[in-house]
Amino acid sequence: FLPAARQVLAAERAAAALAAELAVPGARAFGLGTITGLGERLDRILDAYQQHAPEVRVELHSAPVQERLARLADGRLDAAFVRGEVPAGTHDVRFLPLPPDELMVALPARHPLAERSELDLADLAELPLRLTERRNHPALVDLVLTACHGAGFQPVPGPASSTLQDTLAAIGTGTPMWTVVYAANARLTSHPRIAFRPLRNRVLALPLALGMRRTVPHPELLVAACRGRAAHDHDS
Repeated sequence: FLPAARQVLAAERAAAALAAELAVPGARAFGLGTITGLGERLDRILDAYQQHAPEVRVELHSAPVQERLARLADGRLDAAFVRGEVPAGTHDVRFLPLPPDELMVALPARHPLAERSELDLADLAELPLRLTERRNHPALVDLVLTACHGAGFQPVPGPASSTLQDTLAAIGTGTPMWTVVYAANARLTSHPRIAFRPLRNRVLALPLALGMRRTVPHPELLVAACRGRAAHDHDS
């Protein structure tokens, strides 16, 4: 089960390493604030700048949301991803709404619910829910708890976990419990002890936005990559 969690961490480290390898000496630095679970979006951004703007060196920065926004506001970052409530734009920064980030359920592969191709949230009412503490990710925790209440149940609290790796490791032991994982992370993770299942009607999804300073280099490349279009397509 640990290799499954490590696949996600390795993919994110590989993206950062690739950004460093693609750097051109003397290139203009482009600071991008990242979040977990970007998946293909981050790959498209790196590819777009490598192919169409090699003079720009993409530098990836991971930080808590408030610090990320502060760095974006004062110019230490050129752009940053934000989940949850989208802040108001300013004279220097605008926020571009992106398709929401879908969340999938992770549960032990041998649990009877794992035999289904998709789940209703209410199916999980009897299983302990393992989530990070709210102070670590208030938007995620509030979304999940509100959705559970809307489905008619108060989730059984499982042990709090500070890392995805710890949570997936616990689920991989086979102990009945569940958590939520970004769909992009789930697609990168494969292990016979853990099952990832979508929720019917995609009831769990976090708003996602990209904050960009007015001076971001080649914004058309960034926007196209985030929206899943080829870099040469025009923004509509």
